[in-house]
Amino acid sequence: MSKETVVVAMSGGVDSSAAACLLADAGYSVVGVAMQVWDYRNHGGNSKRATCCAPADFDDARTVADSRGFPFYVFDFEESFEEAVINPFVESYLKGFTPNPCVECNRKVKFKELRRRAASLGFQKVATGHYAQIKELPDGTLGLFTSTDRRKDQSYFLYAMTQSELRETLFPVGAMVKDDVRGYLAESGLGVASKPESQDICFVSGTAAEFVERKSGIKPSPGSITSAQGEILGEHEGIHRFTVGQRKGIKGGSPHPLYVLDIDAETNTVTVGSEEELERQQFTVFDINWISGTAPTAPVRSLVKLRYRHPGVLCEITPKADGTASLRFVEGWTPVSPGQAAVFYSTEPDTSGDYQVFGGGTIGKGS
Repeated sequence: MSKETVVVAMSGGVDSSAAACLLADAGYSVVGVAMQVWDYRNHGGNSKRATCCAPADFDDARTVADSRGFPFYVFDFEESFEEAVINPFVESYLKGFTPNPCVECNRKVKFKELRRRAASLGFQKVATGHYAQIKELPDGTLGLFTSTDRRKDQSYFLYAMTQSELRETLFPVGAMVKDDVRGYLAESGLGVASKPESQDICFVSGTAAEFVERKSGIKPSPGSITSAQGEILGEHEGIHRFTVGQRKGIKGGSPHPLYVLDIDAETNTVTVGSEEELERQQFTVFDINWISGTAPTAPVRSLVKLRYRHPGVLCEITPKADGTASLRFVEGWTPVSPGQAAVFYSTEPDTSGDYQVFGGGTIGKGS
């Protein structure tokens, strides 16, 4: 029975509750921590449709902690969350990008604050309910891998982890499937076992565009919808309502399907065109993290996921001296949305059928 100490992030949901219970049952000294990052009483929105920081969720987490006899605390991280996640989320949309706040939350708030609390308590490790796995590699370093339950895999959001962070982190449900996680909690008589799934962006209760308008205080600024040749086809009600690759909601008066090709914040213009015009052979990724700690010295091929639910596409990655990388599609292509994360996976699974995450970064507008 291990007496190693661990701080567990507990949202009151199924996965984090199971993670905490599994560790407690294994003999770890557990402290549960909930993160108050968003208060609907102050910021508006429909708290019934969102899944972030509701008092009832904290009550559920406390009930789980009481069932295993370990302490549980709620900490206010609202200020750091707004600075690191909310403000960049809003600013990115207003600049014509489509951000992924879950990546930034894990990178700049969740794990950062968890480790800070763990260090203050003298604890060695932190844990979350993420569906991902950490494995030791033949050279002694650690690798981040996809979860056993591929439908729930969350490794996409964790590409920014470093070697030191992997060594201090536990993902107790990463080798389980969701049904077994629920079954484990149900066997303990915990009502949280039947809680519904959470949504992707926990602080947005309506649409992203509505949130951006409410949080920024801006009024929709009409602008032109143009063809790639510069012909004005119509008018839009704000660039923050569009994403590169988007097909629905485009007012262009064309008899053929139109896709968003580019979003220019400086001219307040949305450029649209055919699917053929949307196709790109290569694109740039910046703010890259290589989990090994070292960037490849030569081009490498990787299965690259360009959205959370994206199945991945084979690309050749060429690292550059400035820390960015040029990615070239090798087989097929897929729409590329600036601001989203491009995450690099191994092209073949390991002996357990899991794929390794090599790293990732943010998709830029250039090629």
